Formats: sequence, structure tokens, C-alpha cells
Amino acid sequence: MRLPSNLRMKLARDFARVKSQGSSQAGKFLVLGALKTEELEEFQFGLITGAKLGKAVVRNRIRRLLREVIRSHRAEIAPGWQLVVIARWRAPQATLEELEKDWLRLARRMNLLQKPPSADPAP
Repeated sequence: MRLPSNLRMKLARDFARVKSQGSSQAGKFLVLGALKTEELEEFQFGLITGAKLGKAVVRNRIRRLLREVIRSHRAEIAPGWQLVVIARWRAPQATLEELEKDWLRLARRMNLLQKPPSADPAP
């Protein structure tokens, strides 16, 4: 299942706004920046993988892994947030599990996660 394109941040001014007005936390493999935006119904995210990480194959692999982390935790991310995930220099050596663990730790630290809706309502 793919993430819908309306969840992606595409404009440079959105990235710049998160950087200038938002807050950020650094982990071992990632830096997570977040800005609360009331007009969003869901959340938006953007990924930054700089050229220092390696060639295009390496950067694209990191992006695929990060999109998978976000896709798998989509239901837990609170609505109204713009998120920017920046891959650090250690990211190319990280596994999916390590990236996911780092991302979850940063997201919890920034209070970006809510409890996922349960599948069966309690009586």
C-alpha cells in the first residue's frame, strides 16, 4: 500500500517553515523536525537525504526505508503535523528496524504519536 501524495511535502517553503518555526530532535540515524499546523486534516512529511550520504542508489534506498517506517505508523501519527525527516551520515548502514526504532524514539519524544484506533470497540 502506497502513501497518498497529499501526505508529501513538496515545496521548499514548507521545508523552510518547518526548519525556522518548528522544533527538532536528533537521533543516531535521523533528525526529526516538526511543526504543528492546524489547517491539516492528517499530517504531511518530507524526506531529506543529502549527497553526502552516498550515490543515488544509497539515497533512494534510505528514502524507501523511511517511507516504509512512516507508512507502517501512519495511524499513530497525530493529525496536523508537518514532519521533516533528515537522514544523518550513519543512515546508510542502518537496517529498517534500526531506522524505525530511532524514528519512533524521536516521535515519542516530540509527542507526535497518538494511540492507534483499536480494531474492535470495547463493550
